[in-house]
Amino acid sequence: IKTFLKMLPDYAKKCSGEGAMHDTVMLFGALGWDKYEGQGELIGEYFPSSGTGQANVVFSL
Repeated sequence: IKTFLKMLPDYAKKCSGEGAMHDTVMLFGALGWDKYEGQGELIGEYFPSSGTGQANVVFSL
């Protein structure tokens, strides 16, 4: 997760993330950003038809 958070600002600027990834930024802000020590669990498959690699992930608190 820490690696993902490091690349998130660049991704939001250079790629076509939905709304500059604002939903993801708000989620990780609520979780404590890089202080979050939990893990994400992928549930289901990636959304291949979206072309963006979207996924549903559950974050433990």
